[in-house]
Amino acid sequence: MTTKECDPDHVALVLAIEDGAFDRASDILARDCQNRYIRPVGALQVTALQVAAWQGRIDLLDRIYEMGADVNDADKIGRCALYYAAHRGSVDVTEWLLQRGGYVDAKIGVYSCTKDMPCTSLTKTCFVGRKLPLPVCWGRTPLHQAVKNNHADVVRVLVEHDADVNIKDERLITPLLLAGSAVDRDDLKEMTKFVEIIKILVAAKAFVNIIHPDTGTTALHHAAMLGSAEATEILLSNGAWPMYKCKSSGSTPLHIVASTGSTETLMVLLEAMLPHNIDTRDQINRTALHMASYRGHRECVRALIEHGASLSATTKTGITVVDAIFAHIPRPLAFITEILDSCIQTTNNSPLETYDNITVDFSILAPKHQMQMAVVTAVIAAASDITQLAILQHPLVETFLRLKWTRLRILFFILTLVHLFFVISLSIYAVMFVRDDTDHAVTRRILAICSCFLLFHNMIQVLLEPKHYLRQLETWLSFICATLSLVTSIAGEIAKCSKEEIESRHCAHWILHSISIAILLSWMQMMLLIGRVPMWGYYALMFSTVLKNILKVLLAFGYLIVGFALSFAVLFHGNDQFRDFWRAVVRTVVMMMGEYEYEELFTTGNGKDTFLPVTSRIVFFAFTLLASIVLINLMIGLAVNDIQGLEKEGHIRRLLKQAEFVAHLERVTSHRIFRGNWLHPRLRMLLHSRRDIPTKITLFSRENYFHHVNHHLIMESPPKIPADLVEALFLLATKTFYKNDNLTGKNVEIGDTKLTSILLNLEEQIRELKIHCYRNLTNRRSSKRHGFKRKPVLRRLNS
Repeated sequence: MTTKECDPDHVALVLAIEDGAFDRASDILARDCQNRYIRPVGALQVTALQVAAWQGRIDLLDRIYEMGADVNDADKIGRCALYYAAHRGSVDVTEWLLQRGGYVDAKIGVYSCTKDMPCTSLTKTCFVGRKLPLPVCWGRTPLHQAVKNNHADVVRVLVEHDADVNIKDERLITPLLLAGSAVDRDDLKEMTKFVEIIKILVAAKAFVNIIHPDTGTTALHHAAMLGSAEATEILLSNGAWPMYKCKSSGSTPLHIVASTGSTETLMVLLEAMLPHNIDTRDQINRTALHMASYRGHRECVRALIEHGASLSATTKTGITVVDAIFAHIPRPLAFITEILDSCIQTTNNSPLETYDNITVDFSILAPKHQMQMAVVTAVIAAASDITQLAILQHPLVETFLRLKWTRLRILFFILTLVHLFFVISLSIYAVMFVRDDTDHAVTRRILAICSCFLLFHNMIQVLLEPKHYLRQLETWLSFICATLSLVTSIAGEIAKCSKEEIESRHCAHWILHSISIAILLSWMQMMLLIGRVPMWGYYALMFSTVLKNILKVLLAFGYLIVGFALSFAVLFHGNDQFRDFWRAVVRTVVMMMGEYEYEELFTTGNGKDTFLPVTSRIVFFAFTLLASIVLINLMIGLAVNDIQGLEKEGHIRRLLKQAEFVAHLERVTSHRIFRGNWLHPRLRMLLHSRRDIPTKITLFSRENYFHHVNHHLIMESPPKIPADLVEALFLLATKTFYKNDNLTGKNVEIGDTKLTSILLNLEEQIRELKIHCYRNLTNRRSSKRHGFKRKPVLRRLNS
């Protein structure tokens, strides 16, 4: 190792260039007649050429190079002059170095320089190179450094001089993976440079799908993070993977751009993707629609939904997209309503044309590869009150539920028929069993079969969604009825009690108790089942609401009833009706209805007053006031108030009940049991056709409908949609058309008189359509009764 001391002028030269004192540096160079100051100096072995390159001084570089300096000299950590030029972004210096033999792919690293330190005194040399940038010593090249610092012009120069665009550092990172790493997405100038770097590297055949070894991301992830639509489009057009999941979180570029909220970049990605990939999940099952909803990016949410993203997608923690929208999107109901409105479109191209037909698209409510009721179920689960449930009244949702009910109601009628057979057979069997006046073997077998069917149905329900169905009253009622009926039908055959044995109480009493309870619960279950029909759903809703509130009142004031019952048991202890606690409670409840039997309470059989006549009359008066008048009128008032409230909310709650039941039927028919090979293929196909409805339908106005019938005698029957819903759909399509027309900037000149005429004409057409549908339905029923065929009906329409 050389031990001579460093020349002070040598150190001063490097420090002068480093500090920007270029005149002083020129003077020192002029005194160097032996070209000694081109050698490295200091602890890091920095050369004057390297520092001059960092400062971008071409004049100094020329003088030092003429003195014999090597442009590829590197310091102790591998920094050469080209590294400094690339780091600083100096295009002129970069070209100057490359023209004089600079090694374009020189790598930075401690191992790359093995020169010995020429001097041992570090007192003056320790400051040499203190202002120079410290690199990441992972074997990176000047191209890595230029890309990382977003110097597009330097990148172009390096690539033009055959720099390896796919060269990897020690951690397998290529220059493309560093693009945009130090860019502020809000800086337009820097973003423009970033896009230019992507263009240069991709044009030079850089591998666009190279994966970052630490995060598992690609260059497309970085472009999505920065929200650069242009860079994203360049990468996609050159084969970038739009759905590649990063290793750390499982996020795809679609997840990232949805989270950042760049709508333009999102549209570029969506156009390059297959539709079935839009709901790709990350490690916790979040979709891109989840990410956009969490951040409140309304336009991104809208774009994803329009391209088929599912609103019912659920994370591992059970959060659906609808939950995220209600929680994070401002005015969620208005937002969802706008999206639903856009699903109803007219096929006209001009507002001056007659509205002949509209297209109703249910894709948003019926996502592919999922149950069609999944979105509606998610909306119901996410809604926190009746105000948010009002979305069920939207014409699109209500029409969807109507069509689903029309398809699935045959299953409901089958289930109702089974229940009807069950309750009738149970009732007949109970009467025959008690009377024992005939053989009831056939009735018992029918009862056993129906009970087994209901048990099987309940088992499927619980297997499908145990948390949901185990909380339902109907599930427990049906299970108890079926179990008791099956047990009693089997036990009745074994016991074979005669009429005399029943009357003499020699028969097993538990059979009679079970039958009586099963009969009561089965008819209650039948009542609840019939309440599912839309026609009677409102009345069932009134009954259940009033019942719930009365039970709440009884729970709150039940202590008052118990108190009066115990008081009467003491005051009227000689009366047989208050002999024990249970009889006292029952008698007190009956007295609340007005059945006092006053004289029997306060007189004995011989006409004398009962024990404690004064106290008993005072307590009785208090009971009459508090229980019979106040409490009963309170319950009646609550019942009336509930019914009045249901007049406002009844339609929403009826739709809610209908949606829940339709979802239940869909879940049951979608179970894997009904997809097994044991089921006949035609039956499986029938279940599938009854379970799903078309995701897009066309509704015709009256004139267009007749035109359609005249030219196409063989046609599918129009959807069975009520006339008021058809009217609402047509009006909504009109509203959507004019709204979209205004948003797209079309200058349509139409006066108020013309617009009013169009709307009145539309209403008249819908009214005539309603009349025609009613007459058509009446004629069809009449033709069925008289045995007419369909062909004469069509002829009559043609005429």
